[in-house]
Amino acid sequence: DAGVAGAISYTAVELTFFAVALPVGYVAWHASTGEWLQPLLLLRGDDVEGKARLLGLLLSYVVLLKTLFPVRLGSTLLLTPYTQRLIGGLTLPSGRGAAARGSLKAEIRSLAASSRGGVLPFDAAQQQRFDAALAELSALNPTPEPARSPLFSGTWECVWTTESELNFAVDKGLLGLPWRRTYQTIDVPRGTLTNVIEFEEGGFLRVGSTISPDAERGERFRFSFDSCAVRWRSLELPLPPVGRGWGELLYLDDELRVQRDVRGDLLVATRVG
Repeated sequence: DAGVAGAISYTAVELTFFAVALPVGYVAWHASTGEWLQPLLLLRGDDVEGKARLLGLLLSYVVLLKTLFPVRLGSTLLLTPYTQRLIGGLTLPSGRGAAARGSLKAEIRSLAASSRGGVLPFDAAQQQRFDAALAELSALNPTPEPARSPLFSGTWECVWTTESELNFAVDKGLLGLPWRRTYQTIDVPRGTLTNVIEFEEGGFLRVGSTISPDAERGERFRFSFDSCAVRWRSLELPLPPVGRGWGELLYLDDELRVQRDVRGDLLVATRVG
């Protein structure tokens, strides 16, 4: 999962280590022998003693490198999350980034509409285009730590999802009542998340939840259901709220949100109003 951030962190740790270790070794040689290390002089001619001393130094240095490898690896692991946050906060030049994001969002919306929001499966070519567009858009996410951003709060309408329960409601309706829309109302400062599936003739399925940003990961949020109700025409019944989990915001701006939940389901939503 570390990817580019892990590679950058490892390179930074190694460069820092050798930037310190080489001068320390050089000074340690002078302190122990009373002379400054000059490898070319030790290797010249038939100076067997000099070659042996240099070989001993190199072997000692190799042993030291192996001994300190766990320290270097641990430092890399500690540095990687901070590098990920730094990379996440970087943005492309606004003109180029905005144009690329706009094009990708338009393609995602078009493909989502062609599949009735996820009810109809994509063919192989459409699936490849959709997956590629989502991956590229996620890489262009302009909002660092999106789960803590004010942009997360608001009313969001679902335009595409892989969640089978939602797609079943869209396709089949509620006991003869056709589906109308699916949306969420999120208020992170107040800690509330309401999921609503609306049907014709006033029908709905509404699930209320608590919501809060994850303490460690800025793209993740946690939720827990605390209320549930279903209405069919004039009959409204409470249902037991069951479930809790987390979601990750892969992309967030002022008009579109892409997220993945604990089950691996994806959701694409657009801001309403």
